[in-house]
Amino acid sequence: MQVGQRILRVEFSVHAHATEDVERVKQALLNLLPDCVRGKAVFSEAVVEGHYSNPIRRMTVHISGEDAIKVLEYLGSKLDDIEKSALMASLDLRYDEKEGRLYMRFSKQDAFLGRVKLYDGDDVVRVVVVFRGSPRLEDVKHILEEVGLLS
Repeated sequence: MQVGQRILRVEFSVHAHATEDVERVKQALLNLLPDCVRGKAVFSEAVVEGHYSNPIRRMTVHISGEDAIKVLEYLGSKLDDIEKSALMASLDLRYDEKEGRLYMRFSKQDAFLGRVKLYDGDDVVRVVVVFRGSPRLEDVKHILEEVGLLS
């Protein structure tokens, strides 16, 4: 099965806290998309309440079809070899085989500056790659190699 048939969608989500400029947070997310997809991105927004009753705006974007492949290829082209090695080393922790989902977190600050850096802190853009069915980890590795996310 071709790579495009194996990937259902890519989901992006990011939080904008009350002290943050919402447009800058949106731009951080958009910077993780190739130019040809940015104009098609449709944001869904919800306001949730933080631990101290502070408002937090949660923004999501879902990309599917050929655009999902373009997004993954773009992320792969922006990740350096060290980041790709880190992704490979942690792939078994990031991939939920039962759900067919790969979880990645990228630094929101770096994304705003146009850089793609994996990050395990709190200030992140969350990315979930949803696969059709529940492919085995080995199949996911092959797919990620094809789109350039792994070396």
